[in-house]
Amino acid sequence: MKRMRSIFYISMLLMILMAACAPASTPVSTLPPPTAPAASATTTNTSAPPTATSTTAPLDLAGPPMQVGSTYLYFDGSLLVAVPGGPFIMGHGGSDNPQHTVTLSDFWIYSTKVTNRQFQQCVAVGKCTSPDLNDNQSYNDPARQSDPVVGVNWAQSEAYCEYANGHLPTEAQWEKAARGPNGNIYPWGNNAPGNDLLNYNNNIGRTTNVINYPKGKSYYDALDMEGNVYEWVYDWYEFLYYRASPAQDPLGPDAGQERSVRSGGYKSNNDQVLASTRFHSAPTYHARDLGFRCVVKDPTFFAPLCTLTPLGGSNVGGTSGATAGQATCPKVKVSVGYSGCGSNSIAVVTFDDSLYPNPGDSNESHTPKPMDCSQNVSPHLDQWTCNKPEGNVIITTSANVPTPPTLTCPAHYTLMGSQCVWDGSGTAGTACPAGTQYDPQHLCCTSTPGSGANFPACQAGSVFQNVGGGVYECLPAQNTCFVTPSSATIDDPQAIQGACGNTGGNPGTCTLSTNSCTKRPYIYFNSAKCCCANVDGTCG
Repeated sequence: MKRMRSIFYISMLLMILMAACAPASTPVSTLPPPTAPAASATTTNTSAPPTATSTTAPLDLAGPPMQVGSTYLYFDGSLLVAVPGGPFIMGHGGSDNPQHTVTLSDFWIYSTKVTNRQFQQCVAVGKCTSPDLNDNQSYNDPARQSDPVVGVNWAQSEAYCEYANGHLPTEAQWEKAARGPNGNIYPWGNNAPGNDLLNYNNNIGRTTNVINYPKGKSYYDALDMEGNVYEWVYDWYEFLYYRASPAQDPLGPDAGQERSVRSGGYKSNNDQVLASTRFHSAPTYHARDLGFRCVVKDPTFFAPLCTLTPLGGSNVGGTSGATAGQATCPKVKVSVGYSGCGSNSIAVVTFDDSLYPNPGDSNESHTPKPMDCSQNVSPHLDQWTCNKPEGNVIITTSANVPTPPTLTCPAHYTLMGSQCVWDGSGTAGTACPAGTQYDPQHLCCTSTPGSGANFPACQAGSVFQNVGGGVYECLPAQNTCFVTPSSATIDDPQAIQGACGNTGGNPGTCTLSTNSCTKRPYIYFNSAKCCCANVDGTCG
């Protein structure tokens, strides 16, 4: 019995020593559940995990390094920037914002505000609700895809971040990302604001592309931290909170009436764009100069998308310029004219495309197909002469954009045809964003560029565009064209022109016929004048 008791005591002593030698766990800040209503975003993966027989290249399980200057291209096209943990100077004086030192854990933050295009993807997969379109009048404008989404309240903003497996930044996280560890007055340093650093002071009078001001980037390479639009943050607002807030990872008050707001808008003046300035508003508030960005704890939580849309040119992630140069945008116009009389009445439809007949630049469609129409084509003009169209015919024309010569793919992706295909390396994540599914054979999330709700969002700052032939590209803003289709309705020419009279000629004795004029471009038979007439009705 004594021997058994001795063995027991020795075992207990060994267990105590082992526990004492075990590494201590690092304290991690955990955000409490939001008390304001927000749409939930589930990211649970129900697919089978990868098998040991997979032939995919070995994974880089380490992920991106947590150090200043480290970036990671996220699933929604955002470029995440690393903000290493440690102390920083917060506040800049005043009763509600005394200067004090705060220590934060590591985190990753979106380098840009969330864009219209990114938010549209979240709405398409049912994880977000549409913004207020009175506030966000450019939401559906294809040329403004990379403007920050506005017209969203706090809950809508937090819902997007939950969809992205993140959350709105706390006030402390936002301020550190904006000011750096040493408490810069502005994101770019301590020099006064200027028009080359941010969109403010109503100089432009509207929102702009989220990467338009690379010179104004912060110590951690975050863009647009001041100007363009204000940003929702996580915390409830309390005037005196920072007099007694925790020194480690403060999360804001437990409750309140208003949420905190940071950054500045395109109408803000010099005094409103200090990176320490605090604003606040009711969580239900939305405005045309209020948006948000997200914080992500683990950038490798999601598996990579299997395919991405390639980038035409450069100008992503805060750089300027583009390899392809300014695109030449075509101009298109459709017009309809009528002439003749009685059974010789005709409709003349002219397509004017400034780039026609370059292949792929124009596309005419007819609904329904015109009847008894002949076609004449010459440089940039396409003309139809129609005698008896079948009812009302609507003809539209649009133009595709010339493809930039340089196509590139992000790291870990290879250009194959018109798509960027994942090379099988880079992360151990197995969860997939809403709207995609995990492929256990290739260890990535299935997606189809350009196919409705499942297209991968373009990198923030670029524009998703159809360049023709079923090819989609992410283009820098200066390489994009958005040509408004032109349309015209062809009515019955005889009903428009009426019966023939005796003015201007004698159709009964005319020796010309319709066929006499069809061999000459843009000329048609005018029976009233008994001549081959121009589109404007004059004899030619």
